[in-house]
Amino acid sequence: MTGPRRFRAGRFLDAAAVHAAADANPRLRQFLRTVAAHSEAGEVRSRRLLEHLIRRIVDDVGDLHLGNALNRLERIAVLRDNIAAILDHVLEGGTLPDGVRVATLGEYFDQLSTEMRELSRPRDGIVGDAPLRLADDSAAYAESLLREFDGGGAAGRHVEPTAIVGDAFRAMPADRQAALRRAAELEPAALWHAVAAESEAGKRAAVADLETRLGGRLTPDEVARLRTAVDDLGRARSRGVQMSDARLAEALARIADPDLRAVVAGGDVWLTQQLAVHNPEALATLWRRFRDQGGRADDRAGFRAYLRHDMVTHGRGVLGEYTAAFSISSIELFLKGPDADVTARGTDLVGIGHDGWVWLIDDKSHRVRSVNGVTALTDNLVTNLRRDAADFRDAIARLQRDDSGFTPDPRILDAIFRIEDAAAEIEQINLRGAESTRSARIRRALRQRKLRLRVTSAAGQVRELTEALRELGLAVSPTRTPVPPPPIGGR
Repeated sequence: MTGPRRFRAGRFLDAAAVHAAADANPRLRQFLRTVAAHSEAGEVRSRRLLEHLIRRIVDDVGDLHLGNALNRLERIAVLRDNIAAILDHVLEGGTLPDGVRVATLGEYFDQLSTEMRELSRPRDGIVGDAPLRLADDSAAYAESLLREFDGGGAAGRHVEPTAIVGDAFRAMPADRQAALRRAAELEPAALWHAVAAESEAGKRAAVADLETRLGGRLTPDEVARLRTAVDDLGRARSRGVQMSDARLAEALARIADPDLRAVVAGGDVWLTQQLAVHNPEALATLWRRFRDQGGRADDRAGFRAYLRHDMVTHGRGVLGEYTAAFSISSIELFLKGPDADVTARGTDLVGIGHDGWVWLIDDKSHRVRSVNGVTALTDNLVTNLRRDAADFRDAIARLQRDDSGFTPDPRILDAIFRIEDAAAEIEQINLRGAESTRSARIRRALRQRKLRLRVTSAAGQVRELTEALRELGLAVSPTRTPVPPPPIGGR
């Protein structure tokens, strides 16, 4: 019985390694011979069936172990956050939070110790001393494996892009075709494993296995041509697996702009065409931005580079903001939460902590390690403080117009007043006084109003701030990728 989460660990197995292990194991060799003797397809079907069985079983066993480990890690994260929140509250001068007893903290530590111990003994944590069962009914499980292998399962039948591979073969020089034909006559299965390998490491291992099996029956020149031919066929197959002609034609039919349609038709299968299939609206938006910024209508490579840059920087920024929002346990209430518009100017997040301090956060997840400028929290601090305060007051006014009985939380009104007051004083600091003491005076003004400046970084890429930023009181709050917290009780 597998859990609801599917990790598909079996897909990472290299086919050549699976078949090499089968050839080295007497019982698996006997399995191959038995299946081959009772199948019209002979050894080809027996090897494909064995590979399917191994991948599926690795999938199911992996789901059990990884699902159990992930659930434990989630519970550990919740326990650590609970403990950290209590300790932060006490260390900052408060008493234990309402409803929390000293014994509660001890219980959290005991639960954390138990979860950590079980995490180091995964099998015991799943079944204890009992056998590891993948299904209640072994016969039904076996039938599902065969049904899936024969194409009757929900996953459907995998279709090899034979036409595309055939076209790539016919486009090769005659000497490479000859090397491929010779290898196919001598070691057909090993040759196909090399062509079908789906990773660079897997391909290197499969090609090395093929050359070993050929055992000097090809000349060095033929082997060199064979390597090149295998690479060519492998690339063609990979493109065909990722994007069929019918799938691409359907995507192109949805594109109204003829220039964009031409770029996608001749574009990169891994990025441009995939985006056309899965999110044509985003593709059209990015194409307009690319053209507005001077991109040529026929610049396929330039548009691909633009897409990749936007996906990396924008995607990481969105992840960073949401990660920060869900990972800083000290914040109880957000006045300004995360959103998808990471290019907007100003602060990224504004929240109120359990101790009443207001957090002003700028996420720098797109940075690698060092930050020397946070304009939202330094150069433009007064402007952004006033803009945020005005936005918060506008939001309260809208709520009161929609609901005459709405009463804003006093903590929010107090936080808005402190933000406005700090903006007014920092504006005066910027106009008067010595430059050498400005950072210290701004820092004091913020602390007096219980405002805290923070830089966040998803996964902790940013670790260094310049001295000028530290003088303002900025600090880095590394965050971790959030996961939905399950109930603490139970497995």
